[in-house]
Amino acid sequence: MPGVPSGRGCDACRQQKKKCDLSTHPCARCKRLDIACTGQGQQRYKFMSDDNSPASSDTSTRTTTSAKGAKARKPTHNGLSPSTITIYQGFDNHHTALIRSFVEKIKPSVGVKYNLAWTYGDYLNDIPARLGTNEALDAATGAFVTAFQRFSNPGIAGAHDVLEQYGLALAALRNCLSDTVKAKAPETLGAVLLLMNCQQFIWSPTGPCSSHAEGAAQILRLRGRPGTNDSFERNLLQSLRAVVLFESLFSDRISFTDQEWIDMFDNKVYTLSAEGRAVQCLTRLPNLMRRAKKLLQGIDQSHFELAILQHQAQSLRDELEPSLIDVQKRFEGMTSTASLSRRLGNELSGLIHCHYIRTYGIGLTIAILINELRIAVSKEHANILQESHTFALQMLDLALSATQYRPVGASVLNLCLLAAEIGAADSSTAWAARQLRMDYDTDFRDPTASSVTGYDWKLICGREAAWS
Repeated sequence: MPGVPSGRGCDACRQQKKKCDLSTHPCARCKRLDIACTGQGQQRYKFMSDDNSPASSDTSTRTTTSAKGAKARKPTHNGLSPSTITIYQGFDNHHTALIRSFVEKIKPSVGVKYNLAWTYGDYLNDIPARLGTNEALDAATGAFVTAFQRFSNPGIAGAHDVLEQYGLALAALRNCLSDTVKAKAPETLGAVLLLMNCQQFIWSPTGPCSSHAEGAAQILRLRGRPGTNDSFERNLLQSLRAVVLFESLFSDRISFTDQEWIDMFDNKVYTLSAEGRAVQCLTRLPNLMRRAKKLLQGIDQSHFELAILQHQAQSLRDELEPSLIDVQKRFEGMTSTASLSRRLGNELSGLIHCHYIRTYGIGLTIAILINELRIAVSKEHANILQESHTFALQMLDLALSATQYRPVGASVLNLCLLAAEIGAADSSTAWAARQLRMDYDTDFRDPTASSVTGYDWKLICGREAAWS
């Protein structure tokens, strides 16, 4: 009774005997009809009887063909006479174990300290349903799970297991990228982002792993304006763009035009919260810093250009202020964690408390980064320095409060502490921020390493290049 492979179309298209567009999910027909697109890409088999098979005489349907080509059905002993039986291909043990292991890491009941979906983005919630449809996504998920398992419990997997899985995932990704159809699939984009996140768990005692943000920037540029209705792809792009935006402030190799940044963070596509509006302000900062750098290095000397930059930097800071006030009020107006725990339970109250810490920390980080540009292009910047120093002190308090949510839940505070170090007005505060950042950094470093070396990040244009 051999299994004959059938098509990989979705259930709705198969039922109506329509050709299914496998290049997108949901397929064009399901999207047009606004119906669920399930089963797309899954291999199915038609099990047909084989007259030469001994088992077919009693337990399966037998099909014979007359000389004219007509099919005649012979009923089995139970009186049933279907000519074919269509079933779905089930996941093998490897896929089942992978899905189960991945779901365990993202389910809501996992505390904020180790909840991956809450930390890295909602796109992770859609991955289990797509496993088995894209070899790059499967391999990247396996590498991500293995790396996180070693991170959370070093005795489960060795470093060589993690690196082996990571290498296999890179090979699978290269194969998908060489296929023009698969390269455009959101599942392949998901594999890229998973591998970027995976690097955080591949420990390096001497400095940061390369985040491949330049490659991610190229992907965003090639995809153009984000107008997708696919929630999975939309969440992927939201997570990817944030990585690229922050790294563009430290790397001249990541560059977009003003219009490309606007399109990437189009608020007609994304509903923006207070912290989202703050991040949108940040999109204008990389190019302003590049213009200031050219002017301050004497490449484009112009007092008129300096006046324009001073005005634009101040306007950007003014635009940020309402969002910063919103996240500050939300954080300061929060009741105590003990009170929240009594009303909402420990897990939910911890998530809310950590969320308010993170969003306020991100707001302060953006304010400090904008102030660095203001300091660079302003001759009178004592007040700006004092404001950044105040924000740096607040950041230290936030990072100490967020220690209870380490390692994963508070990982964004590492970036915030970097901003605190940049914004500090005296060496003692900068050193305190650096030491706490290095302490946070040990969460993602090899515990067998004897020491962890701090590393420096340098803004494209900051107070070191201040106008004189």
